[in-house]
Amino acid sequence: MVAAAGRYLLKTNASGAVSFNRAPQLIRYCWGKGGQLCSWTATGADGTEYDSGSPYTIVNDYDVPISPRELANCTCRGIDVCPREAVYPRTITFKPASCSTPPIYVNAAVLNPACVAKYQSTLLLPPIMPRLTGSKDPNPAADQYNISVREIFQSVLPTVLAADAPAECRDGYDPFRPTRLFAYGTEIHGQSTHNWPAFTIEATRGRKVQVQWRNELFDLNRRYRPHLLANQLDQTIHWANPNELGAMGTDHAPCEGWPDGPMYNATACTIAATTNYTGPVPIVTHVHGMEGVQDNSDGYTEAWYLPKATNLAGYKPYGTWYDKFRTEAQASNSFSPYGPGLATYTYPTSQRPSQLWYHDHVLGATRLNVYTGLAGFFMIRSKFPRNGPELPGLPFPPPGSGPDSAVRELLLAIQDRAFDVNNQLYYPKQDALDPAFALPDGPVPPVWVPEFAASLPDGTDATMMMVNGRVSPRHSVAPEPYRLRVLNGCNAKALILYFSTTQPTAATPVVTTGILPFYAIGNEGGLFPSVVGPITDTGVLMGPAERYDLIIDFSGVPADTSVYMLNKGPGVVYDGSNVGDGTTVHIAQFTLLEDMAASGNPIAQFIGTVQPTTTNGVLQGEKRFWMDPIDTITGLNATEEWTIINLTPDAHPIHIHEVMFEIVRYTRLDNVDADTKTFSFTIDIYEETPPPGLLEGEIIRAPCAADPAGCRVRKDTTLMPPGYATTVRMRTANRAGLFVWHCHLLEHEDNEMMRPWCVGNPGYPDPKHPGMQMCASMGMPMP
Repeated sequence: MVAAAGRYLLKTNASGAVSFNRAPQLIRYCWGKGGQLCSWTATGADGTEYDSGSPYTIVNDYDVPISPRELANCTCRGIDVCPREAVYPRTITFKPASCSTPPIYVNAAVLNPACVAKYQSTLLLPPIMPRLTGSKDPNPAADQYNISVREIFQSVLPTVLAADAPAECRDGYDPFRPTRLFAYGTEIHGQSTHNWPAFTIEATRGRKVQVQWRNELFDLNRRYRPHLLANQLDQTIHWANPNELGAMGTDHAPCEGWPDGPMYNATACTIAATTNYTGPVPIVTHVHGMEGVQDNSDGYTEAWYLPKATNLAGYKPYGTWYDKFRTEAQASNSFSPYGPGLATYTYPTSQRPSQLWYHDHVLGATRLNVYTGLAGFFMIRSKFPRNGPELPGLPFPPPGSGPDSAVRELLLAIQDRAFDVNNQLYYPKQDALDPAFALPDGPVPPVWVPEFAASLPDGTDATMMMVNGRVSPRHSVAPEPYRLRVLNGCNAKALILYFSTTQPTAATPVVTTGILPFYAIGNEGGLFPSVVGPITDTGVLMGPAERYDLIIDFSGVPADTSVYMLNKGPGVVYDGSNVGDGTTVHIAQFTLLEDMAASGNPIAQFIGTVQPTTTNGVLQGEKRFWMDPIDTITGLNATEEWTIINLTPDAHPIHIHEVMFEIVRYTRLDNVDADTKTFSFTIDIYEETPPPGLLEGEIIRAPCAADPAGCRVRKDTTLMPPGYATTVRMRTANRAGLFVWHCHLLEHEDNEMMRPWCVGNPGYPDPKHPGMQMCASMGMPMP
């Protein structure tokens, strides 16, 4: 095996699988029992793919025949483990790897945050996601991307211990261990960009963006990889269900209707409740905040798909709506490749410039997929501010225009995470649950937790705040104004952000001195009509998925002074205390509900309807399941007002796909009974802004000349406080389609607090109710 240079590049991954790479060829192979080569794949210079079922010899650019037999005869030269990357002469050395699917990972003990040094890691500024160019770009009418999801290792935690770390941190804990993640990325010049958070998609307003979203969660032999959090995936709730437990197949909860409902399947429910799902990972990507997108490109939660793996026997490769939306997408967009492990989505980007983000949205497992790293920014701009700001006076440039030291626009994704003592992501399971109340014996999901949180054995908080995938990072700034584009990417935690030159301590986590003023100039709906601020110690309130566009000026801060971006939001779920221009054609009322078991454990959260009772003026919330027929059908290009009544103790961040909305009013509820789910309210007694002490720091109006009280700002997600009815106004699209709306507490979204809604009637048959239309009033029969 002699090539031009007589040298070969060998790479191995953590599982021992090996790739032999002489660009642009790649051979991947796997060893089975007895040292036998059991499978291999290869890609030739022309892009042709080969595998172990095709001719056993290919030729590379150097005209050197390479066959599995030659590879199989290579030896390890007496060493047990080969380096991750090394250059070898003639003989390639390696450690044979197993062809079996690796076992699922089970979390070790949770890591004490006191072990981790703060302000040691530098802030990562996500680079720009590379587009397809030249001959690789088949559609000049749109910006093209080829983005895949892969499993990666990434150094997330600082490699030094905290100076005052407790003794437990010095006994066997290795801070150098990388963290296993799922990540979005692409290949550019043979290099992977997969990262948490993902690189940023930069779009120009009005120019379409097309993304080929690929599921590549398989190993070097194209055998699927199990979920990183398979031990925390609850098969009893309504989820993608690729292994089709239960009589209803995919996108079904085998325990639904427990204990004696018509859809309840006792055998399947028992399997779901007592075993782990060890199969392939379904994904589907949603661009959060994309206005006017067609339903086939919105990332509908049942349009998921599995990787193109070689061992999918026993699993359905795609969800209920994948085929239907593939047909619709290919009919409306001439270039929309689909296939195993692939979907292509088209985004109009016609809305005003704003900060969006993309993340996974699969039914019943969004909380886990996002937690493992599947999120990134999607920016819409009038033009990329390379040589000048988007508007006069705005700090620029963003990342992508030079060295990080020159950047004045910082994209910041704030997420909370916990880790185990092996530096792997730690996600909790249901604990202290009496088995008598857990499915299949009782009504409570045995694994799902109602909100993400993690605690040490003594009950103290074990979560850590991450910014762009690093724990409490630091960033050197110049004495100038900076623009901060902030996302609350937490699963369940509300943030109240403020800035101070005083470092908080465990004894004083909320500081009141050294407060630095800042200003809000926009949110997820775009720029405000004018500046809001100065904002000081009140801070700005951000529910999960909300974004704010902030300006902070460091010019008055003395040199060598540290400024801390701080959060004084609660460590538990927030309880609220701490668009159209035409005629309203549809007014709807909905309720946010929660079911509790007799043990006090939450069973699920719901979006329901409002029904009258026999008592005059008293209304009752009626829960609706994801599987129930659609009861929200709007007109085309219609102005909608929805009143959403919160009968739970939590403030829920409600996100409506496809539209931007304005908050019209808050109406206090009377006589709320959590058990009977009854209430009353006087619709003409309301507040146009949150009453004092409620949602403090929430910005729903900005100063403007048109209205002395301030103009309403546009949003795609907003916190809806408990004990209140929140009314929002929006304008629907002029095209029929099927979308969803839901709570963006991801654990709630995954367990029934999501409902489909329709703009008009696209004529889709209802796959869950044969013979009925999906978007016809009350399940109208098909013509």
